[in-house]
Amino acid sequence: MLRSKWKPNKDEVVAANGVVTAMQPPSAEAGLEILKKGGNAIDAAVAMGFCNVVVEPYMAGIAGLGYMLIYLAKEGKTIALDFNGRAPAKAHVEMYRVIGSAPAGGTHILEVEDDANRQGPLSVTVPATCAAFCLAHKLYGKLPLEQVLEPAIHLASEGFEANWYLTLYVANDFEKFSGNPAIASMWLPNGRPPRSSPKPGEKIVQRDLGELLKHIARQGADAMYRGEVADAIDEFMRKRGGFLTRKDLEDYHPDVFAPLSMSFKGCDIKVVPTPSGGITNLETFGIWDNFDLASMSHNSAEYLHLFIETARHALADRFRYLGDWDYAPVPLRGLLSKEYTKELAKQVDTKRAVVEVEQDQEPWVYYMERALHDPWQYDPSPRPDKPFGSAVADEPGNTTHLNVVDRERNMVTCTHTAGFAGGDTVPPGTGVYLAGGMSWLIPKPGYANSIAGWKRVLTNMSPLMILRDGKPVLCQGAPGARRIMNRGVQVVTNVLVFGMTPQEAIAQPTIDASGRDTLVDSRLPDDTIANLEKLGHRVKVVEQEPGTGVVNFSGPSAIYIDYEAGVLRAGVDIFRPAIALGY
Repeated sequence: MLRSKWKPNKDEVVAANGVVTAMQPPSAEAGLEILKKGGNAIDAAVAMGFCNVVVEPYMAGIAGLGYMLIYLAKEGKTIALDFNGRAPAKAHVEMYRVIGSAPAGGTHILEVEDDANRQGPLSVTVPATCAAFCLAHKLYGKLPLEQVLEPAIHLASEGFEANWYLTLYVANDFEKFSGNPAIASMWLPNGRPPRSSPKPGEKIVQRDLGELLKHIARQGADAMYRGEVADAIDEFMRKRGGFLTRKDLEDYHPDVFAPLSMSFKGCDIKVVPTPSGGITNLETFGIWDNFDLASMSHNSAEYLHLFIETARHALADRFRYLGDWDYAPVPLRGLLSKEYTKELAKQVDTKRAVVEVEQDQEPWVYYMERALHDPWQYDPSPRPDKPFGSAVADEPGNTTHLNVVDRERNMVTCTHTAGFAGGDTVPPGTGVYLAGGMSWLIPKPGYANSIAGWKRVLTNMSPLMILRDGKPVLCQGAPGARRIMNRGVQVVTNVLVFGMTPQEAIAQPTIDASGRDTLVDSRLPDDTIANLEKLGHRVKVVEQEPGTGVVNFSGPSAIYIDYEAGVLRAGVDIFRPAIALGY
């Protein structure tokens, strides 16, 4: 059958002085304005992050979580800022009633009574985003915090115009928005999704959030983590049976680490050292580095087959072994050792699919029942007496991403998420949308990722920073739940191995091997798809389209530093309102 194929693209942004990317134009505009007024990349990233929590709190709430990588040009140093969400200190593995396995094909593995780990007061994790942005600014910013927060305050207090993406998102998630009176009062004018057409679109005003941001501008994170707002959150949680307390807020602080690293084609790939998609991506790069990729035709069946098998080997370890290594035995150093990833590369069959999931099984069940690998033999820590499984949960894709590079070539890449909780999770008068991140932990004992008090959740977010000879050359990240990981490796490979610009790399047809079926972009040639099937892959051809949440693939953005030409090159997702701006 012959059919038309939709192949959109966006113009690449090339600029000499500074570039920003964001998933929403108002955030990017704020970041660029901060750079023009003398701020550095950290100032711009913090401004953009706070704008994100205004214009897309369902993607990146002020009480959400995330990860940030910062390159400081003057010091030649890369910093990892971990603002992962934590379970409240009083959380425990039997806090929910598990009623069975989740339906096949979904994003979680166990069904909990009343969906209590995914919505409502018991789903709430400790707020992290506000503390992280304030700390990043305090440590590395240049402009006053009041100036950096001005754009976000204006967007919240005066309102911003709905665009097509917002209208579509609210319409698709109408039940969640309408289920909370505080959210409905702002996001459902006259009880319906906000109109984006005819222009001008309807405005979304969030006065409580605007007032909170004004206090944060003057007091920093204490405005939310101590005082009246913290008291209001504590009282709200106690009345509704939630576990989050004022003491959790006071005790929370983001962690500043040296990043984890993996070599790939002469470069160093950096990620935040936290339970995340970054760990799986490093392992994937480690396996991927053992193949002569440049000798292959890009996106040929041979190339894509090799990627699918590589990705599935890394994902097998993710589903079986990963969790917060501060609370459970995880062979982290084994998973990321060059000896181990080289061994896995030898297991990749170049002629047929081997690491395939059976049709009637979820990938986490398949990989946990079959210990395909043994990273413990490459790890110096003691092997546990009893094997642990991870059973990774999955977020629904309520996430955003930003990148910044400034004139001095400081670089920031940050993925942050809302963990947008349904039900009654907005303490009145605070402007805080609490995050329902507990669904990223397993409500059953015996897993590396089982619930424990103050434990970090295991997410799929994976902002990447790539250095060559100690200098940053590329930053990349995306929203898109479990599909963040495979797409990130493909985009980076497109740039580093095949010499594409960021926009070219992002616009390429893609695949994803993180689920039961391998999702194959319909823009790929029919004969390539047929050859993948002949190699034994169970493929599902899908069309990427404008939409919200995950859709079929993640939505990456990236900035490349072209030292030879003395310019910055930026690319963004072609199916969402994502935008790059430079000067």
